[in-house]
Amino acid sequence: MPEPILTLSHLSKSFGALKATDDVSLDLRPGEIHALIGPNGAGKSTLIKQIAGEIRPDSGSVTFEGQAIDDLGPADRARLGLARSFQVSSVVPGFTVLQNVMLAVQGASGASFRFIRPALSDRNLTAPALFHIQHSGLDGRETVKAADLAHGERRRLEIAMALAMRPRAFLLDEPMAGMGAEGAHDLTAILAELKSEAPILLVEHDMDAVFALADRISVLVYGKVIATGTVDEIRKNPEVRRSYLGEEA
Repeated sequence: MPEPILTLSHLSKSFGALKATDDVSLDLRPGEIHALIGPNGAGKSTLIKQIAGEIRPDSGSVTFEGQAIDDLGPADRARLGLARSFQVSSVVPGFTVLQNVMLAVQGASGASFRFIRPALSDRNLTAPALFHIQHSGLDGRETVKAADLAHGERRRLEIAMALAMRPRAFLLDEPMAGMGAEGAHDLTAILAELKSEAPILLVEHDMDAVFALADRISVLVYGKVIATGTVDEIRKNPEVRRSYLGEEA
């Protein structure tokens, strides 16, 4: 079994009397989608923020590619290859699809910011940007401003920008939110391919998407992981069925 890319060990975080995460341990392995599910208020957003470096846990540790990253902030974690999408978008509404992805390519290269007009003639920026746009299903939309994209297209743009950062792992926070059935189906197909680029820790409420995509699932209830397993194992787990899926065991 390959070594995990990302390991969470006994993460806990309290806000006064509220225990948002309670001794959470899980990992993300190469080539997989590990879905994190749970009811509203379960602590998923707090956990993602701890992984991304936005919130410091009260106890526990986060290891990324064998390196403890507890003392690193969000920007340093991103530079190591931990890409986060869909929570706070970095898309520039007045820029086109191509310009937005070029900015991400430029950021990943470590180059200083250049005005976008002269940068458009730089093949070192345009070629990889066009590759990521195509890979994210936005062919033909390169010159459309981000502000004019449909909701599902905006999600795809965020994927293209995340890919441009050459990530080693993705944190995707509810990518299906606000999508209709067709958009969710299309994005599910893109995410299924995306895991070959880098493994994905996926927070998602759309259970059809979770069951279609996940290699493993962890269920968070009241800040605590009550089960981790394959789709079949989670479907059959009586505690999960009772606590989250709303079924009788």
